[in-house]
Amino acid sequence: MKTKPKWYIVLFSGLALISVCSFISCRPEPPAIVLFSAAPSEINLGESANLKWLIKDATSLTIDQGIGEVDATGSVDLSPTKTTAYTLTATNAGGTVSKSVVIYVNPPLPPAADNTPPVIKGVLALPETATKTVITWTTDEPSSSEVEYGKTAEYGLTATSDKLTTTHSVTLSGLEPDTTYYYRVKSKDSADNEASSTDNTFFTPQGKSKYSMKLLSLEWGRKTESMDIGMGVSPIEERKFLFIKGKLQNASQATLRGVICTMNCWDGDTLVKYEVYVYYGPALPGHVFEFDIQTADDPAVDNVTIDFADAEGKEIDVDIEAGGQ
Repeated sequence: MKTKPKWYIVLFSGLALISVCSFISCRPEPPAIVLFSAAPSEINLGESANLKWLIKDATSLTIDQGIGEVDATGSVDLSPTKTTAYTLTATNAGGTVSKSVVIYVNPPLPPAADNTPPVIKGVLALPETATKTVITWTTDEPSSSEVEYGKTAEYGLTATSDKLTTTHSVTLSGLEPDTTYYYRVKSKDSADNEASSTDNTFFTPQGKSKYSMKLLSLEWGRKTESMDIGMGVSPIEERKFLFIKGKLQNASQATLRGVICTMNCWDGDTLVKYEVYVYYGPALPGHVFEFDIQTADDPAVDNVTIDFADAEGKEIDVDIEAGGQ
């Protein structure tokens, strides 16, 4: 059998070895990840960590989680809302390398227990009628509204509202006229912390009179009273007056034993002065009587009104007849 010469085989093997070595020596090294880290690696929710990297010999460099392509050297501040792994991928002709770092996010701490009751301020009692009073106050946090009240310091009655608010208003109805009431307010927040005010009192006004009257006429104004001293001397101006006068009729079915007429002199919404006139009756049902009240003039006064009360000081309802002012 004829065989190839040994020198031919040696030559072929040498050429193949040279080709393999040339291929290996020409292929570049893959990128080198010199640095890829997060500082700090553990944060609380809402805090930030700095992701930093340094890569050599990469032709393509990306970081996932929406960061995208980056330069070979850089950093970015991140505030993940949960624990997140970030993977860096570097590529060149020599291959691809990657590395991951994790930023751990601690969940939010549970809120501290609320052991502080609301702070109650500005407690006021505002009578609306002889049988109704509104209690108001404020708190520094939303809380419920409760009023304990009664004709003694033991209270005995309660009015409440479960609505959480910082401005509180509770209406007490069905009260007795001309009576002292004791009360205190309470407020409870959403954590069931309750606060109480100090003990307070309020007084209900008198109820209205059982009598009624009809105002037939009413007039107010100013006048000047002069005095003649005789002896041929001209009259001398003595005084200037404010006056209010009119006619009243007893419209009730009972005899009035007296009527208290109060003249109120106003400057806008400000009461400047008042004058009281008492009609000493008796005024039988249907009886008509006149009143004429005077007081020294005050230039500031721009309106005059009149109130009527019975002999017990209770306000009388007055019907104004056509022609009465």
